[in-house]
Amino acid sequence: MAWSATAEPKRGGVLRVATHVQSANDTFDPAKFTFSNDYIRGTTFYNTLTVPNENNEPQPELAESWEVDATGKNWTFKLRKGITFHDGSPMTAQDVVFSIMRHKVEETASSARPLVANITGVDIDNADTIVVRLESPDADLPNLMGIFQFAILKDGTTDFAKPNGTGPFTLKEFKPGVRTVGVRNGNYWKEGRPYVDEIELFYITDPIARLNALLAGDAHMVSELRGTAIDEVSKSETTKLFTATAPRYSFIRGVVDIPPADNEDLRLVFAHLVNRKRFVETVLKGKGSLGNDHPFLGTSPLYNADIPQRDLDHDKAKFHLQKSGIGSGKVEFHVSDAAPYGLELGQLLQREAAAIGFNMDLRREPADSYWNTIAGKRAFFIDAHSPRPTYNIMLTLFWKSTAPWNHSHFKDEKLDKLIDEGRSTLDPAKRKEIYGAAQRIIHDSASSIIPAFMDYVDGVANSVQGLVPGPLGNFGGYNFADKVWLDS
Repeated sequence: MAWSATAEPKRGGVLRVATHVQSANDTFDPAKFTFSNDYIRGTTFYNTLTVPNENNEPQPELAESWEVDATGKNWTFKLRKGITFHDGSPMTAQDVVFSIMRHKVEETASSARPLVANITGVDIDNADTIVVRLESPDADLPNLMGIFQFAILKDGTTDFAKPNGTGPFTLKEFKPGVRTVGVRNGNYWKEGRPYVDEIELFYITDPIARLNALLAGDAHMVSELRGTAIDEVSKSETTKLFTATAPRYSFIRGVVDIPPADNEDLRLVFAHLVNRKRFVETVLKGKGSLGNDHPFLGTSPLYNADIPQRDLDHDKAKFHLQKSGIGSGKVEFHVSDAAPYGLELGQLLQREAAAIGFNMDLRREPADSYWNTIAGKRAFFIDAHSPRPTYNIMLTLFWKSTAPWNHSHFKDEKLDKLIDEGRSTLDPAKRKEIYGAAQRIIHDSASSIIPAFMDYVDGVANSVQGLVPGPLGNFGGYNFADKVWLDS
């Protein structure tokens, strides 16, 4: 069924959305947003200053325009007038200052704190204008202002039991780890939106159960279709696929300060045991592309093509296995459906490990507790990253020594310096050189073995209209609540 991108939107109905990630730590504090379900909740109840379009370019949202001075260090944002929070109070420049600067406060414990290290202050120029001051130039600052953690809050907000945002829905019900229900915000600043009366967000971690919910009509939208589920949704007369190419991946983590992953040769065993082509062709069903153990897509203009492509190589794997001194010792490897295709990747590895006499103990973990109990706490496990608006944001959040989600605990001063230089360098050729060097360091460390990049493949009912493709997450980048309508 074709997408009705230009059809006249219809009003009414309850939109039911089932996602694959479940967490008992669900929150309305943007500083604590971590998982895809957090991001969907965020865009349902909040707005940011900017928002990425389908080409990942920042577009006006609560800021109607912006400009930078000749130094590249002072960004002026003009704010929209007439915006109100859910409690009816007007959005002010002071609210925006608070929403940005709270991430610099240690007590906030913000996952975005590394991203504001370059911000020295935010000044109010007039009632509807703010100026963000930087220590060094950042050509991508408007992109940064559009990430989910930078949702605009009312000045001084400390209670997040109920969201008081500017977004398209107001809260009706919230049961952390179970469901979230929002009702249409009648005072939403985007005239005529949202289109549906109510939105229900809930979790189905089992991929088969998620598929069945879509086919049975119990959910209008489900995230992360895998394997034969893709074929079933394609063939169904009542459902369709919604896909996007993206720099996201599930990958092998070796935590460098937890034995036995502190053994570089053992990490290299895993690097040479991944049958990357088979993973893309058979597991992903062609909906992805090869990775080379760093987070840059091969189609990126910043990609370093001089780094040799790793692939399945039993001889090299045997060499490093012998050099590691592990011998016949058993090595635990943790997987879960919490990471897209995590179980399948683990099984693929185990098959190749057996072929060289490597005793790999595959342990399947429950999805609902995986990120809190396994990620970064076990020597070898499957991790997963969602893309961010720029590679510098991705590197800062996932690869810097101080990064909140540096689950491999790999720290390199040169890499940290390159990440900072990449942010402040405006010359495209120089940026490519800097990021090329960063890719080399990450690749050589073998602490994060990225076999492939995976397209987003979601399933939606034919009645769902208005979804816009985008590379930053499920359902077009998680930001669909004020766009979708039901054609039934």
